Amino acid sequence: MKNVVIGILSLALCIAGFLTRPTEDHFRAFVQKHRDAAGGALSRAEFKDCWLWVEVRVDGRTVLAGLLSHWWDRSGGMERA
Repeated sequence: MKNVVIGILSLALCIAGFLTRPTEDHFRAFVQKHRDAAGGALSRAEFKDCWLWVEVRVDGRTVLAGLLSHWWDRSGGMERA
């Protein structure tokens, strides 16, 4: 019975991650908001959509990750999408 509950909770967490991951529109708004601070680096960024999270890559290096309607940068800072 314990394994069934763990399985159901894990499935619920995966569904929540899938449904609340930031979209490319959220990323475009994030770029517009942070254009001056990033020095234009985010304007040439590549948006990669994974199943449960999204990644933003510049020159092949991941600079932002999005999960559960939040963006995390490489320094560990978090911002609401």
